[in-house]
Amino acid sequence: MKRLLTVLTLAIVLLGGLLPATASAKSLELRPAAWAAQTYQNLATGYCLDSNANQDVYTHDCNSGSYQNWYVGHNWWSGTVTLQDVATGYCLDSNANQDVYTLGCNGGSYQNWYVWYNWDGTRTLRNMATGYCLDSNANQDVYTHDCNRGSYQKWY
Repeated sequence: MKRLLTVLTLAIVLLGGLLPATASAKSLELRPAAWAAQTYQNLATGYCLDSNANQDVYTHDCNSGSYQNWYVGHNWWSGTVTLQDVATGYCLDSNANQDVYTLGCNGGSYQNWYVWYNWDGTRTLRNMATGYCLDSNANQDVYTHDCNRGSYQKWY
């Protein structure tokens, strides 16, 4: 029993570096400093997931800029991820009206996304709270929609 408690204590200490830090005025910090950022390029349009300081989310020509880079926080208990914009520190969020935007990271279910890995090497992101999938169009709009596994819902 003592060995089990020692192992559990060690696991909690080690996981402490992977769990979110305390909230700041701007957002909840999700990433350890060593995490690499990822970009998400839409299969159908070729545009990358992008945002700005006004908390708008859209797609744009891929440019490797910090607004197109996202830290991925893994929520092990729910099996979801949270995407935090590198430039703004805000997290990808959605609502029941199928709008997509960024907000201060709060750990809520609207900021949690299930990841489906597709046979073609892409990923589909399904919102935990709404059940809708992250979608885009040729007009560079980003929103959520009923999940259909179409190419506008697939991201590299």
